[in-house]
Amino acid sequence: MKVLEIVLFWLMTLGAIGFFVWTIRQRLATLQAGLPDNRFDQPWVRLKGVFILALAQKRMHRDRYAGIYHFLIFWGFCVLGLRSVELVLEGLFHWNLTAALGTFGLGYQYTKDVFEVLVLVGIGMAMLRRAVAKPWRLENSMDAWGTLSFIAALMVTDLLADGAYIHLFAPVWKDHAPASLFVAELLRPLGGTAHLVIYKSMWWLHLAALYGFANFLPYSKHFHVFTSLFNIYFRELEPNKNLKPMDMEAEHFGINKIQDFTWKQMLDFYTCVECGRCLENCPTTLTGKPLRPKDFGNDLRDYLKATPLAQMGQDQPAPADRPLIGGPVPEGSHWQRDDEAAPWSKDQLEGWISKDTIWACTSCGYCEWACPLQISFVDKLVGMRRFLTLEESDFPAEAQVAFKGMERQGNPWNLAQADRGKWAEGLEVPTMAENPEAEYLFWVGCAGSYDAAGQKVSQSLVKLLKAAGVSFAILGTEESCTCESARRLGNEYLFQTATETNVELLKGYGVKKVITNCPHCLNTLKNEYPDFGGTFEVVHGTELVAELIASGRLKLDQTVDVDLTYHDPCYLSRYNGQVDAPRAILGAIPGVKLTEMDKHGEATMCCGAGGGRFWLEEHLGRRVNHERFEQAMETKATTIAVGCPFCNVMLNNAAGETGREGIATTDVLELAAKALKA
Repeated sequence: MKVLEIVLFWLMTLGAIGFFVWTIRQRLATLQAGLPDNRFDQPWVRLKGVFILALAQKRMHRDRYAGIYHFLIFWGFCVLGLRSVELVLEGLFHWNLTAALGTFGLGYQYTKDVFEVLVLVGIGMAMLRRAVAKPWRLENSMDAWGTLSFIAALMVTDLLADGAYIHLFAPVWKDHAPASLFVAELLRPLGGTAHLVIYKSMWWLHLAALYGFANFLPYSKHFHVFTSLFNIYFRELEPNKNLKPMDMEAEHFGINKIQDFTWKQMLDFYTCVECGRCLENCPTTLTGKPLRPKDFGNDLRDYLKATPLAQMGQDQPAPADRPLIGGPVPEGSHWQRDDEAAPWSKDQLEGWISKDTIWACTSCGYCEWACPLQISFVDKLVGMRRFLTLEESDFPAEAQVAFKGMERQGNPWNLAQADRGKWAEGLEVPTMAENPEAEYLFWVGCAGSYDAAGQKVSQSLVKLLKAAGVSFAILGTEESCTCESARRLGNEYLFQTATETNVELLKGYGVKKVITNCPHCLNTLKNEYPDFGGTFEVVHGTELVAELIASGRLKLDQTVDVDLTYHDPCYLSRYNGQVDAPRAILGAIPGVKLTEMDKHGEATMCCGAGGGRFWLEEHLGRRVNHERFEQAMETKATTIAVGCPFCNVMLNNAAGETGREGIATTDVLELAAKALKA
C-alpha cells in the first residue's frame, strides 16, 4: 500500500477504536453507578441460557417470519466476524488471512460467501416487512433503516471487493466462493483497471462502513448487538421470582432516582431493540392505558442518558437529577392504539414516568415472557410503587381499604377472621389442628374463603379430594392472607409482616405439601416464600386433580354438556408454566366441548386483576376484563372456564357489564365436581 493509504488506514482504525472505547467506557461507568445485584451465580446455567436463548434464538420462533430473517442476520454477523479481523490484518500487514489458513481458509471462504447472500436475503425480508407489512408494534424509524443499510453495505462491498479480487489476483479460494465468483463474472467485461478501482474502493468503503457501524450502534436502539449476550447471561434465572425482598431497615424504599436501579436493570435499558413483542398481548397496551412496556423501557433509557452518572462512584457528588416519577397524566389526554391518534407526550408530565403509568400494570408478565432478550419490567414498576407507597403514602385510595383489611382481618375484603372457615360447614373438613398428619394442607386463600364464587370452587375441590381418598386439612381461622396483592401494590412492609407469620405457622405444623386454587397464592407460596425460610411443595388444585385422574384414583363419569372456552390465568400459565392440567381435566369430563381463544396457553391475555389491580378502579382506556371477555366471545362459546378466583370475578363482571348475563363463568374444578357420580 502507498504511504498515504497506510496513514489513512491507521487514522481510521485508531480513530474508530478510540471513539468506540471511549463510548463503551462511558456506558460501563454508568452501569457501575447502579446498585449491586449478584448475577454471577450458577455460571453453567447462565451459559446454557446463552446458547439456547441467544445462539439458538429460542424465543424468536414465536414470530416465525421475523425469526427467520433475524436468525440469518445474526449468524451472518457471527460468521463475518473473522472477515472483519482479516480486513484489519490486510490493512496492517497486506496479508490475506483466508489464503494463509489453507483448507480451513477455503472452507471459511465458502461459508462466508453463502452467509453474505443469506444476510442480504434477511435484510430484504426485514425491509419488506417495514416498508409493506408495517406491523403496528414496530416503529418505522430511521434508526432501524440506518442499521439495515449499514449491514447491507457491509455485505455488498465485501462481495464486490472479492469479485474484483478474483480477477486481479486469481486466488486459490476462487472456486470455493460461489457468490464472489458470480459477482466476478458480472464484473468481467469491465477490464483490469476497473477491477482495481472497484477492489480498492470497495475495500475502503467496507472498512468505513465497519468502523461507522461499530460506533453508530452504541447510540442507536441496536446497541443490543453488543449487550444482548451479556443481558441474557445475567438474566433472572427464576423470572417468577423477580421481586427481590427489600431491606425494611433501609433509609430509602423503592425507585425514584436513576441511582435506585441496579446495574442489571440499567443494562436492560440499553438492550431493548424496540421490536414491540412485549406489546402484542399486553393488557394495558391493548386497552389504551399509558403503560406500554416498550415505551416505558425506552423512556427509562432516555432518562438514564439524560442523567450524568458516569462520574458517580468517584470523589464527585451525585448530580441533582430530575425525580423519575411525575404526577398523573394530564386530564384530557388520551391513549390509543398505534393505528389511531398519537399517544400522550412525555413533555406534558411533571416527571419522566407518570403515576398513571406506574399504577396501570397488572404484573401479568407477558412482556417478560415475550421479550427475546430477557428484559424485565415488573420489578421496575413495583420498585416505583414501593417508593410511592412506603415513602410517599401516595397510592390509589381504593388500595387503602384492601391494606387495612389485610392488616386487621387477614383478608382484603375486611371481613371477620372468625368467618374464614364458614365455607366448609357441613363438609366435615378437618383443620391442621385436628389432623396435623394430613398429607396436604389445602391453602384456601381469601377468595376461596370469602367470595361466593370462590367458596363454590373450594367446596368442589373438597369433594374431588374426598372422592380420591386424599388426606388433607385446612388452617381454618388460623389462615391469613399472603398479601400478594399488597406486595405488587408496593406495600412490601405489609407483605413481609404477613409472610413471617404465615411461614412460622406452616413450619410449626410441619407442612410439606400445599394445595391451593388461587394462582396468586400458588406463586407466592411456591416461589416467594423460600426467600423467607418457607420451602414447600406447592401445587394448584387443577394439577393435583389432573394427576388423580391420570392415576385412576378419580373418575369423572357424569356427562356435563357445555360448550366452553378456557381462560388461562397469568399466574398459573406464564408464571408457573401450567397449561396442560386444566385442559386434561376438561378433556376427561364427558360432554365438554373446548374451543380455544387465539390468545391462550402461556400467551394468554390478562383479565385485569393481577398486580393488585383487582382492588383498584380503571379510570383510563377500556376495561381490561371487557377486552378479554370479547376475545372469549369470538369463540362462540356459551361458558368461560377459569382456574383462578380473580379471573372468575373479572370475567363474570364483564358479562354483566356488557349486557350478556347469559354467558356463564365457572371454574374447571366446579365442572369436575359436577362430573362425579352422585
